[in-house]
Amino acid sequence: MKILIALHDYLPLHKGGSEVHAHQSAAELARRGHDVTSLFTERDLSVEAGTVRRGEMDGVQTIEVVHQREYADVRETFEEQRSLAVFEAQLAALRPDVVHFHHLAIWGSRAISAARAAGARVVVTLHDYHLLCDAATLMRTDGELCTGAHDASCTNCIRRHPLLAERWGGEAESDALWARVCRTRFEQHRADLAHADHVISPSHFLAQEFARAGFLRADECSVLKAGYPGPLRAPRTRDASRPLRVGYVGGIYRTKGVHVLVRAFDHLRGVPAELHVHGHTDWFPDYVAELRRDAEGLPITFHGPFEPPRIDAILATVDVLVVPSIWVENMPITIQEAFRNGLPVVTTDLGGMRESVEHDVSGLTFPRGDDAGLAAQLRRLAADPACYDRLASGRPQVPTLEEIVDRLEAIYAG
Repeated sequence: MKILIALHDYLPLHKGGSEVHAHQSAAELARRGHDVTSLFTERDLSVEAGTVRRGEMDGVQTIEVVHQREYADVRETFEEQRSLAVFEAQLAALRPDVVHFHHLAIWGSRAISAARAAGARVVVTLHDYHLLCDAATLMRTDGELCTGAHDASCTNCIRRHPLLAERWGGEAESDALWARVCRTRFEQHRADLAHADHVISPSHFLAQEFARAGFLRADECSVLKAGYPGPLRAPRTRDASRPLRVGYVGGIYRTKGVHVLVRAFDHLRGVPAELHVHGHTDWFPDYVAELRRDAEGLPITFHGPFEPPRIDAILATVDVLVVPSIWVENMPITIQEAFRNGLPVVTTDLGGMRESVEHDVSGLTFPRGDDAGLAAQLRRLAADPACYDRLASGRPQVPTLEEIVDRLEAIYAG
């Protein structure tokens, strides 16, 4: 089967959950004998927009298209006419049997219909809220959760783009004009998603959010977590003779809530606990500088970036994983990686994080942004080895990569 995997970013420069899952499943499909190509974009001001670079990674052919993320008008951010032309050219050259979109940012949702018109079966995995929300996070620019994305009544995040009023039949920028922009984007994405043959969500929560917005019925969406390569390790036990080693693994930027975790340690002075932060510290230098100031005098170490294959080695050095995101995460892959490695998880009581971690069974949860509440849960783990051992043993079933790719093959053939 000829399979085209399409998404906005890709490894090795981008190591988010959608990129890691897309590549791991693509590599397993290639290992099984399928002809797999990953098509993605990258910003590179040193070359001309539209430059195509080809490569190979773990048996997967890669096609990187340079896109500078520069727009004259907000409509270009979701219609993506230039990207659509590039995509259609790749469809004509590759002639895939299946196109699996792991993200529609940069390509634009009209690529779904283009893939169908080229004769391909189309699968879309919804990793976040991009089709509903221009910021993809359901968060306003003031840091509060958005309540208007489900009916296109929120224009908060989309206003970051330029607006040429004359292209919208207006004389000048206005609230009414921005409302029309938001509604146009929303309706186009909803209509385009309807052309997909199959829609996948990694969580029930995300599927319900799209159903709430009228994009599909919840029962029309297959709930399929990412699959995880590597062994299922025995549940950990707590060694009370040493400090509780708390780990954070992932992106270091504000929506990930790393500041909540760092500030929690200010409440843990005198508690035998230490924090190890793994992730890029140079992507958002102002935010990292803030974290370092808050961490002064506390047992906190910033270890820097890591490659995805090292995840087991990193998790072997900590006792508990914390996922403190303040945005409505869907299904963070680090939670399942922690479970596979026998660790309990402490996470925000929100969205797919709450769905992943059953409080007081496989881990502990705390209110969004509540550093004192997070500190209380970590203090409990540090002081109560029996609680730690019970939570580590209470992990849910973790799907393997092979099991998930079995499902994908069935969907592709369906």
